[in-house]
Amino acid sequence: MYYFSTLKFITMSVKFNLNTFKSLYPNSKSYSEYLEYKVEDSQYRVYNPTVKANNVLYVKLDHIRADATDDHVELTVEFDTNASIKHVSYTWKKGNDGYQISDTAISIVDDSLELLGAVGALETFGLSEELALDAKEAFDFCAKAFNDISTAVVKWNDNGGQLYFVAVVSHTINRLCSSVYVK
Repeated sequence: MYYFSTLKFITMSVKFNLNTFKSLYPNSKSYSEYLEYKVEDSQYRVYNPTVKANNVLYVKLDHIRADATDDHVELTVEFDTNASIKHVSYTWKKGNDGYQISDTAISIVDDSLELLGAVGALETFGLSEELALDAKEAFDFCAKAFNDISTAVVKWNDNGGQLYFVAVVSHTINRLCSSVYVK
């Protein structure tokens, strides 16, 4: 007599506990979609991780920079069926070095000044065109000065928060590992 048994393969999947993840950020401010915390004089934002695929978590992080645009990291961590890290990948987008008046905005103001000067030229016997060109030159000079000074001010500031952002990403990976379990 032969007995046949059916083999049943159980596929284990990794589950993520958001409450555990958030609890691992002491002294942070928690919002519905992210949490923020401060280290020294630098502030960071960590968005709630999302499940991108089976056993893959995706999380966005920001280094919030007051005098420039933020630095951004998009982190993807893949776990094996034992909740151990299988693969980590990320993209890093560095913020700019200060707020800038865009070339588009400068062009719009320049074109508007030229148009206003041309429209008023007949009434002022060409004087408005000269004034418009002078205003355009003054605006262009001020915009360039602002852009140059903004860049210089950001470069003079302590950039330690940007350097520490590497540690923030590493700590986030550790916290993800502490927040996953096999079910």
